[in-house]
Amino acid sequence: MFQCKDLLSLSSMSRARLIAGAGGMEKGIRWSYKAENLNFEKWVKGQELLIVSSPVTQRKNYDLYSIIQKAIELHMSCALLLEGENYVSKVEPEVMELAEKIDFPLFVIPWDVPLIDFFEELGHAISYLDERKDMQDSFLAEIIFGAGTNTERIRDRCAEMGVDERALEQIFVMHLHGLKNDVVHASALTLQRIFRSRKYPAMVFSYGDRIVGCIQDSAEARSFLRTVFQEFFDGFERRPQYTLNIGERCSSISDLAQSFRESSKINTLLEHIHRTNELVFYDEIGYYRMLLSYEDQAPMKRFVEEVLGQLLAYDRKNKTQLIETLWMYYECGASMTHAAEKLFTHKNTVKYRLQRIEEITGRSMENQFQSFELYNALLIYFYL
Repeated sequence: MFQCKDLLSLSSMSRARLIAGAGGMEKGIRWSYKAENLNFEKWVKGQELLIVSSPVTQRKNYDLYSIIQKAIELHMSCALLLEGENYVSKVEPEVMELAEKIDFPLFVIPWDVPLIDFFEELGHAISYLDERKDMQDSFLAEIIFGAGTNTERIRDRCAEMGVDERALEQIFVMHLHGLKNDVVHASALTLQRIFRSRKYPAMVFSYGDRIVGCIQDSAEARSFLRTVFQEFFDGFERRPQYTLNIGERCSSISDLAQSFRESSKINTLLEHIHRTNELVFYDEIGYYRMLLSYEDQAPMKRFVEEVLGQLLAYDRKNKTQLIETLWMYYECGASMTHAAEKLFTHKNTVKYRLQRIEEITGRSMENQFQSFELYNALLIYFYL
């Protein structure tokens, strides 16, 4: 999607400059609207670029602060102010402060710039990026959902989009927790630019609240990729919590769909087992690689039910945290003290919960085999 920061790349905006609201430059622009009067709320739908020019600046009740405030309330993306004696002659400090506070980009440009050239160039740019986004979305769908993927067609699409075919060797999945889809989409574009600037073959897409990427085989580039993702997360003013994993290398393009399904499952698993805010490669998930190879999950489900069924039912009925406590106990190397610290509770509380777990499951922590059985059941439970 065309963004506020892309305005400065237009030739018709060569004389424009940003004067406030730099924090909102990632906002998308759906279209532009030139205000003809002060009552423009019925004409906008959100994500527009507001153009403030005459005749609105010549009206008796003209107030730039109120106009910008209304644009913000209507979820418009940014504003372009035409500077001049009979146009916007002055931008008051309180207007600048409002734009900075809300991260609402304010651009100014001389009044004599031909707006017809600007409208034409902006329209082409928005249409091109929307069309390209549609192409990318359909391409992503073809890669990750296509049963019996047509390899030659994928190669043709790569050539059509100017994508290096070497990018189709591995899949990564990233979940940015708590971010809206439009922010995730803007973040995907940023990550794509980082890969491009470092000349590493990659395609990056947004998929709901996740970022999905196809990249060149990372076997010889792990340190490099950690640096790329570090640069990406350093770009956030407030770094979000995330889960991120890179799947197994695909021997052919037709394997990408399966790799995406596995990587998505691993991504969810990482959330369950609290492996967040780190890049995890396929060979670092250990035991779970074996589970991924089993297509029939029925035996695993039966095992979990036999070992943890009563414990899960007890937690649901009594709204307790016995499963979480058991997992944290194992994660902390069977240390009740460390588990208590992680759970923000007292060591005696953890001790009591472990005793209840032994009573409910009929298995003893002191018995190495039974304890191992509980741990394996937990691993499979979180995987399923």
